[in-house]
Amino acid sequence: MRDWDREFATIAGQPPTQFYPGSTRRISRRPVRASLAIRSPEEARYDDVPDRWDAKPQVKPYAGGYREFFGIGDLAKALKRDAVTMRKWESSGVIPRATFVISGKTANGNRRLYTREQIEAIVRIAEEEGLFDGDPRGIRITDTHFTERVKEAFEQLRQKEAAA
Repeated sequence: MRDWDREFATIAGQPPTQFYPGSTRRISRRPVRASLAIRSPEEARYDDVPDRWDAKPQVKPYAGGYREFFGIGDLAKALKRDAVTMRKWESSGVIPRATFVISGKTANGNRRLYTREQIEAIVRIAEEEGLFDGDPRGIRITDTHFTERVKEAFEQLRQKEAAA
């Protein structure tokens, strides 16, 4: 029986396809990614980090212009938590409900959106209250003033936006 794959590869000038021993599964010839060089924080630049929470904002029309919004996953990434934790915090009142909500396109529900200012305020307060210190499971958020301060920050941002 003729090996058509091998013959076509030879005609095309490509190396012949190889299979794992005793299998019909082809051996992948994709290039292997080289390991990334470890850089110090001074060498790492803001633009070089693709997994920052603000790497992919959602730009939506708002008040006659456009504004960037971020989802609850971005908020979770900024706080070094899971999105499930953020939803739980929101439902239990640890953080205020999202100011901007758009209806979801799927049956999963609505999308919570936060502005850059809101997320930066939450992160700043979390740093000041020590929520990033040590193991996140060992910190009791009820022992801090995080909730009150975040609610105040959201209210200040709401008033600032209403005045503008």
